[in-house]
Amino acid sequence: MDKIRVRFDPTDNTLQVFFGDPGKMAYLSPIDDDTPEDVFLIKDEDDRVIGFEGHFYHLEPGTLPVEFETRPLLTPAGRTKQG
Repeated sequence: MDKIRVRFDPTDNTLQVFFGDPGKMAYLSPIDDDTPEDVFLIKDEDDRVIGFEGHFYHLEPGTLPVEFETRPLLTPAGRTKQG
């Protein structure tokens, strides 16, 4: 992954977040049956997830607040990793 790309289309309130090359987007896939119908995985031709898309995401015109954090992942027991 070279960088994370965030795109917002104000005409239809769609937010896209890419972990891979947006040019390789092949199709949208529902996450699962329990996920709302307005959130999809973005996949490439090889069925790899390269991002996600959310519909009906509302922003004030001219704003796209983004906060990025780097933090430890949780272990299955709910504790942060050590070392």
